[in-house]
Order: sequence, then structure tokens, then C-alpha cells
Amino acid sequence: MHDQNHPVRPFPLKPVTLALAIAYCSAYSPLSYAETEETQLGLIQVTAQRGSDTNTVVSAQRIEVEQAVSLQDLFKQTPEVSIGGGALPVAQKLYVHGIGERMLSVTIDGAAQPESAYHHAGQVMIEPELLKRVEIEAGTGAATAGPGALGGALRFTTKSASDLLRPDERIGAILKAGYLSASQGTKLGATVFGRVSDDIELLASQNDLGSSDYKDGNGRTVANTALDTQSSFIKLNAKKSGGHKFELAHEAYQDQGLRNKRTNMLEIDINPTQRQRMARQSTTFNYDYLPGDPLLALHLTTFLNENTVRLAMDTPQQERAGTKSHGFNLGNVSRLGEHKLSYGVNYRHDTGFADIASTALADEKSDVAGTYLQDDIALGTQWALGLGVRYDRYQYTDMVGQQFDSNGVSPSVNLAFMPNDQLTVRLSHARALRGVGVIEPYLKQFQTNDSHIDAEKANNTALGTEWQNGPWRLNASLFQQQIDNYIGYDDVRDNMGKVQTRGYSASAGYQAGQWSASLGTAYAKPNLNDVPLSSGDAFLLGNSSGRTWVTQLDYALPAQHIKLGWSGRFTEKLTYLPEGESSKPGYGIHDVYAQWLPTGKDNVTLTFTVKNLFDKAYVDQSSYGYHPRWASVAALPESGRDIRVSIAWRI
Repeated sequence: MHDQNHPVRPFPLKPVTLALAIAYCSAYSPLSYAETEETQLGLIQVTAQRGSDTNTVVSAQRIEVEQAVSLQDLFKQTPEVSIGGGALPVAQKLYVHGIGERMLSVTIDGAAQPESAYHHAGQVMIEPELLKRVEIEAGTGAATAGPGALGGALRFTTKSASDLLRPDERIGAILKAGYLSASQGTKLGATVFGRVSDDIELLASQNDLGSSDYKDGNGRTVANTALDTQSSFIKLNAKKSGGHKFELAHEAYQDQGLRNKRTNMLEIDINPTQRQRMARQSTTFNYDYLPGDPLLALHLTTFLNENTVRLAMDTPQQERAGTKSHGFNLGNVSRLGEHKLSYGVNYRHDTGFADIASTALADEKSDVAGTYLQDDIALGTQWALGLGVRYDRYQYTDMVGQQFDSNGVSPSVNLAFMPNDQLTVRLSHARALRGVGVIEPYLKQFQTNDSHIDAEKANNTALGTEWQNGPWRLNASLFQQQIDNYIGYDDVRDNMGKVQTRGYSASAGYQAGQWSASLGTAYAKPNLNDVPLSSGDAFLLGNSSGRTWVTQLDYALPAQHIKLGWSGRFTEKLTYLPEGESSKPGYGIHDVYAQWLPTGKDNVTLTFTVKNLFDKAYVDQSSYGYHPRWASVAALPESGRDIRVSIAWRI
């Protein structure tokens, strides 16, 4: 068992009819103040095949008006993504089409991020203020997605000085202060950016968030959720003549405080209070060589990351566990007539470590090396074809000296038909492979590996269409995904069967004048060995959610320098559950915002946001919740009405 108090549910129990499917949503960023400027759409897009395009999921502008402090804030308008874990940022887990973050390839500025060291905490810890954009590649994607992208890829891109500097500026700063009513929290931030010379830019940022325990929609205080979070970030950008560009960045994120032992669950008898600290450090170097030659567009990323959790810090039984990773990605793009060739190599080395009650367990080590080739081909004016292949090799030595090796080829194909300028129809199929890697560091004290574990193999097929004409935009997609040889935890870690999910999504958007509006929906039915995923799978694999709808309406008043917006997220009752489990109730959440530039310029910005406007009391369906052992909901509830106010002063 992976945890003495949290057994993984057995399988299989019964055959289940698989559902039909679709996956795709778009929405719009807030409108510009300027009447004379063409308003740019901040497209929220989820695709099953990335190909050569960048699909922006969340823009920096949307993050700003949401006053985002967590993953839940970032992805609330993306119905394919659900976030469990309540309103405690470090406890939040991300699911795409019901498949958990551990099955995704997660990168920050191109650097692969180690998975969570503790299954009761989230894998992704990042300060939203630093983000320029977030992208999701839902489902197994192109050869360029990187190794191990079984359920897709999640990419974060941070800001650089050039993103904040005006054309005529040499140096600037933004000071920001905010208040969150549900937790009586305060957030303070300072960002300094400038041009050291014509060829060198520097950005440095510090953000601190402190709060009391938050209150749920019933007005009850959720114990041990107070925040003491610090985020430090520095990035240096440089360029030289001849097409050379350099970027060096370091980020450190830390949260500590009194927590329930199982961070994403309520305080109950088996979940006592303890002091915990969760931290992530990431150092990344990016280099581009763009000499203007169609055959040469070189990109190199090297990285060093560490993800650490400390549990029971105030007791003699203190536990420390984590993962260290380093590696590189080297790629080039060559254009030959109608061909765009992307090719390169990837390498990553992971070390899993754990100290239990001052006793160090043996480290585990794993390596993955891969190479890839992607050819995006223009076939006349109406057709485009993408062909890709990657080869990956995994090597792993566990703490008792067992060695595991696996390798394989992952092909992909993507065909797009564009009968006119308004319509695109796309059909794609992609495969991915992931060999066995280090055991979750916290679980090393409980788990061993079976003597033989096969590599996980995923495939994803998707059919999508996109139509845009004037102010209108419509999208729809169907997908079917399968992961064979799923590696999970029972009495030992071993292959536990076949994961399948089918689903659909669709969206409509409209923008004209100072208005923009959108409506999107998504639904997926993930299962393991034909048994619907439920709370017992939420830690390491995934969880089911009801059909989700998202709405958004934005309006700009340029003369008054004001932007207004309303958004909603509505999740229907969940009945797709294992036999004998109770259904999960649906819920609808409304948010509003207003942003004002009192001077008519961006030197002072006042933002007012109300999350959960009607003070709804609910537990997100993706959260680890109901368990027969407790006969109650054990998950952290979501926050009640949260009034957020901030002022940003640009110097």
C-alpha cells in the first residue's frame, strides 16, 4: 500500500461503457483601454497536437485582473483543467482531462521540473506574478513535447525585463500591495527591471504572501491553511551581434507553516497538526543562435532543479524528502522549401532522496535520454502535414540496487485541412513512452519495486475544428487517450493496468468594440481497467469531474480608463464513479473584477476582484474527498467569498 491510511482501490470491479469525447476551449483576455488600438485576443487554447504553433492558455494580463495567487486562479477559465486541494496553494493538484500532473511533462522556461516529493502536496509551485504565459498541450503530443509526456505538457514562461520596459525606458520598477479578505492575507511585491546596456537586461522580483487560515463558504475557518510564502526571482538577458541570445534565471519558492500531516486533507484524528515546509529552486540557462540562415535556429536549455518537502519539523520524527534534477535540451529548426524540420536531443538525470527521523535512506537515480525529429510540411495552400518521431531510453537504479532499463520509439502524425481562411480541421495521433523512474521520495519508506516493471506507453487521437470569421470564433474537438502499463503503488510498485479517457469540449467566443464574451465546455471520463477514476486515484493518477462550463464577459470604458469583467465556472453533478460510491454534487462559482487607471496611465493601477461572489460552500470534485473509512468529506473545502484589492505603482 502506498500509505498506511490511504490504500489504493483494487481493480478491476466492473466493465464500464466508455464515453464519447471532445477537447478544446478558447476565451478572451480583458479588452484594451485604448479605443484606437486594435484589441488583441488573449486566446485560451488547449490542443491535442501542438505542432509548430504556440497555444497560449493564460496571458499575463488575465493573471493580473484575477489577482492570481494559485493554480486554481490561473486555470479557472480552462474547462479541460481541474484543480483539487482547496484554497491552499501548496496542496493543489492539477488534472487535465482527469489525468494528474504527474503524468504530464512540466517545464518552466524550458526546464523540466521534478515531480512532487509528497503525494499530499502539489507538484507545481510557482508565483503567478512572474508569469508571462502558460501553455497546455492536452494529451500526448508532437515529438517536440519532450520525454514522458503521457498526458500532455504544461509549460510556464516567466517575464523578462523587455516585457515590462517601455521602448524609451532604461530602468523601471513596480511596487504592488494587495489584500485577500477570505484569509485576511496581505501580498507585497517589488519588481525592478532595466537595461544595463544596449545588449543586457536585468529583472529582479520578490513577492511575499502572508495570511491567516481561510474561511469556507459556510464561514468556517479551515484549520492549518495560513500562508507564509516567499518567491524570489532574477533573470538576466543578453544578446550579441550575429544572432546570439542568452538568458540566465534563478527562482526560489517556499511555503511554510502549521499544516495537517496530510496537507490536502482536513484536520481529523489521523491527520494531526505539524509544521511543514515545501520549497522549489530552479536555475535555468537558455541560449539561442539565430543568424538568419533558414537552416539554423539553434536553441539550448540547461537546468538544475530541486523540489523538497520537510514534514513534522517541530518533532524528533522530522522527515525530509525531495528530488533533484539536472539536464539539457538542444534543438534546431531548419526550413527547406515547404518543410520545417525540428530536431534535437534531451537529457535529464533525477535523484530521489529522503531522511526519515534523521536516518538517510539510500538515494535513487534515474536517467532519460532522447532524440526527436519533427517535420511540419505545407501541402499547397489548404493542407498541412506534421510527421514526428522520438526515441527515448530510460535507466533507473532503486534504493535496493535493482536496475530497470527501457527504450522505445514514439511516432506522431497531424493532418490539417484549411478549405478557406476561416476554417481549419485537424486530425492527429501521437504516442509517448515513459520508463520507470524514482519512487516518490516520501514513499520510499513504504514502497519497493517489483522485480520487473514495463514502460508506460500512451497514445492519443484527436479530431478538432476551428472557425473564425470577423468577431466570432468557434472551436470543437473530440479525443481518445490510452495509457498502457500504468505504473502505480499497491503492495509493491508495479504495472497496474490500462488507463483510458475519452472526452470532448467546445467553445464560442465573440469580440467587437469594447466587448468580449466566451462560452466553453469540456467533459472527460477517465478510468483504470474500465473502473472510473475516483478519490482513491487522485494522489498519483487522476480523478473524475462532472461536465464543466466556463463563461466570460469583459467590457472596457476607455474614456474612464476602466475595465470590468465577469466570469463563471459551473461543474455538473458527477455520477461517473465506481459502483457503490456516492455521486458528487455540482456547483457554480461567479467572479467579478474592475480595474482602474486613476491617472489615465499605467503608473498607478487599482484592481478590485471578488472570487466566489455568492459565497458558495463547496468541495471541488477533483479534491481527494469522500472515503468509506471516514464516511465523510475529508478534502479541504474551497474558499468562500474572497474580496481582493491591490494597488500597483509603476516608477
